[in-house]
Amino acid sequence: MSSILISVIIPVYKDWSRLLLCLEALEYQKNTKSKFEVIVINNDPEDLYVPENSFSYPVYFLRESIPGSYAARNKGLSKAKGIAILFTDSDCIPANDWISQAERLINETEADLIAGSIKLFSKEENKFVHFERTFAFPNEKYVKDQNFGVTANLLVRKPVIDKIGGFNEKLLTGGDSEFCNRAVNEGFKIEFHEELKVSHPARSSWKELKLKAIRFGGRLPNDKNRYVKFLKVLGKFRIRLDDIQEIVSLEKPSLKQKFDLFFINQSLRWVEAKESLFVFFGKKAGRK
Repeated sequence: MSSILISVIIPVYKDWSRLLLCLEALEYQKNTKSKFEVIVINNDPEDLYVPENSFSYPVYFLRESIPGSYAARNKGLSKAKGIAILFTDSDCIPANDWISQAERLINETEADLIAGSIKLFSKEENKFVHFERTFAFPNEKYVKDQNFGVTANLLVRKPVIDKIGGFNEKLLTGGDSEFCNRAVNEGFKIEFHEELKVSHPARSSWKELKLKAIRFGGRLPNDKNRYVKFLKVLGKFRIRLDDIQEIVSLEKPSLKQKFDLFFINQSLRWVEAKESLFVFFGKKAGRK
């Protein structure tokens, strides 16, 4: 197995405590023959904090004033020395073989982009956590049906970046799919590999889920015709048959749990639709 250099890119926005847990997890990587560097990009221009912690691997702290995690990731890409890039988020905890699995996949597969698995964890148990565990981060499904993986756990070979460039900095959400789809359209291959693992905290309250839906609502349908775009925004308010079918087809939840899942899901659909309507009429899309 040849030795490679991997650049780990992590954007952070007012989330230093969880970032440090992420960096500590990288301290305990096992069976790692490759050298790796970590690039942290602070996306809050008013925050001048830099952790004083020392680590056994090189870690660089950069700043990006352009709002959005995709602009921050592009800043990281501009400094990355690796022949492969691992993207994750500040609230993720990489498995202790995350780097070594990335090294193995780079050497043993032909995939240009590799989406890994994302396991949710929570100290609480309630219907919102259950909703998250049921629907959040289905990376295998994303790869199979939509040719993308989320940047909470995404491995990308450097030639992909060299060919298609970085992320679309105009987007505050949805940049993961736009980037991966652009790469696939250029002929690059994407695969899902479960053994490339990180853990992610589950959202455990309506407030947390609502904030995510509002962020998603800031991304309007892609259509040059304003009238057609407006109709698409209105269409977001509909009750989707495929949502109902997906929830009904679930095997483990009870009837009450399925009702809870549907109610939460539909409520989030309407929150997102309402935000899209506001953005359509001139509101500035928010990052949170």
